[in-house]
Amino acid sequence: MSKVDTAWLRMDSASNLMMILGVWVLRPGVSLTALRERVTERLLPYRRFVQIARQDATGAHWIKDPDFDITRHVVSRPLKRARGQSAQSALQARIADLALQPLDHEHPLWCFELVEDHEGGSALIARIHHCI
Repeated sequence: MSKVDTAWLRMDSASNLMMILGVWVLRPGVSLTALRERVTERLLPYRRFVQIARQDATGAHWIKDPDFDITRHVVSRPLKRARGQSAQSALQARIADLALQPLDHEHPLWCFELVEDHEGGSALIARIHHCI
């Protein structure tokens, strides 16, 4: 791992999460099965997405996740909406919650959460660690 990426990894803490968070609203929508297929075809050929970041006294390096499971990284969750809350407001609240949740350092440092039924399409929330 490069020194800059090692720095991103070492700066990561509960109060300073080093992840990039993005949101895409997709129309037409996409199913969880289709999304997992696309990610497997187009993203997983890049080694970083199946590797775990490990630190030691000399820096950090990448190792293959022997327990890699696409279902851990590409998930679907419906939005919970409070009475009178718009879909957009519920999505923003979900994004805010995810922005506070650290990625699992025991596995590759990324996660895609799909909201399959969002305003006539889907919403995809992506979280990827800066070191990737």
